[in-house]
Amino acid sequence: MVVKITEIKENLKYLSELEDAARACAQCGQCRVANWPSKGIFYSCPVYKSDVISKFEPLNPRGKNIILKGLFRGDLKLSQEISDLIFQCTLCGLCEEICFNSQNENFDFPMAGIMDHVKVYEALRADLVEAGFPIESQVPMNKAMVELLNPYERDNKDKLDWIKELDFKVKDASKEDAEMLYFVGCTSALTPQIQRVAVATAKIFNKLGIDFSVFGEHEVCCGSVAMRTGDRKSFEKTAEENVKFFKDRGIKTIVTSCAGCYRTFKKDYGDKLEGIEILHSVEYLRNLIAEKDMKLKQLDIKTTYHDPCHIGRHMGIYEEPREILNKISDLVEMKTNRNGAMCCGAGGGVRKGFPELSLDLAKNRVKEAEETGAEYLVSTCPFCYRNLSDAIEELNSNLKMIDLVELILKAIN
Repeated sequence: MVVKITEIKENLKYLSELEDAARACAQCGQCRVANWPSKGIFYSCPVYKSDVISKFEPLNPRGKNIILKGLFRGDLKLSQEISDLIFQCTLCGLCEEICFNSQNENFDFPMAGIMDHVKVYEALRADLVEAGFPIESQVPMNKAMVELLNPYERDNKDKLDWIKELDFKVKDASKEDAEMLYFVGCTSALTPQIQRVAVATAKIFNKLGIDFSVFGEHEVCCGSVAMRTGDRKSFEKTAEENVKFFKDRGIKTIVTSCAGCYRTFKKDYGDKLEGIEILHSVEYLRNLIAEKDMKLKQLDIKTTYHDPCHIGRHMGIYEEPREILNKISDLVEMKTNRNGAMCCGAGGGVRKGFPELSLDLAKNRVKEAEETGAEYLVSTCPFCYRNLSDAIEELNSNLKMIDLVELILKAIN
């Protein structure tokens, strides 16, 4: 038996480091039918809510956690079948928010303090990938991230394209010093419909006299996609390259428009970026507006805000975007918001691995946004922007997708 346990733990290298957290689920099943109105939670797992897939037990959090225990007991072995189940999850973290045992203030569930579903599922994915069971469509993405510096299999020089739309010079962070580095991120820099986010952000910085720089063609992917899809080797390579780049250039402050980049730098890099301040553009601008006591123009529009999982549930940024939106628009909340917000469906590698499922999740979120009667669906994440835009088009919705910085630019003008 000792040999068997040793063998199991060797195969579960990453998961074994989180064994207590992986075993913490009480298997009550509350997460399948979550309805907690006082917390603003009305649905359970967004994947389990989708009609694109069956209501098969392993596709909800309880089922996944039963698989985890089966792996630790040796009743199950890592396989492609398990990989296909575990990767049909956006890693949004709603399952932990709706866990009645861990979140109920009326009683003390002993394992509540160590629960971390997202971290546990990421660890299992890493073990699955190392065992030779990746999601095939995600392999080229992570390979390109290392070899081409971006996961879109594009020439990284294309990250300069959005700068051509500016009528002012932007400093090159690889050779020019500036007070702040604007880390654009691969999606904002390389996706035509979302480059407007980078353009608007740079215009705001320029208008406010902020001394900033960008890495442009030298910008290395933050590594988020590799971390979410279990390719730890690729993640470590990119992280190492970024840390060296930032420290060699003496970067002290990094501001990014991307929720994924923000979460990755601030959380997944651990203490590697110690001494460097990491801010999402919304945090940075909200602080700047308050500091300068800036008067923003009321835009006379009705908006609803989508909380990106990576800066919302994962990092606790809920009020900063709302504070700005309330100043410049008529903000109406969706039924699920803040820590109970439904995921857009793009995260965790789902868009790349299971595109039909990803789009269906986005369509569910857009339908919820339509119920508010808002004109604009606002977010602060390029992944959400892209997926929700596709859903709006698919549904032939009258909603307009927009990033908060685009509205801030209008309000400043």
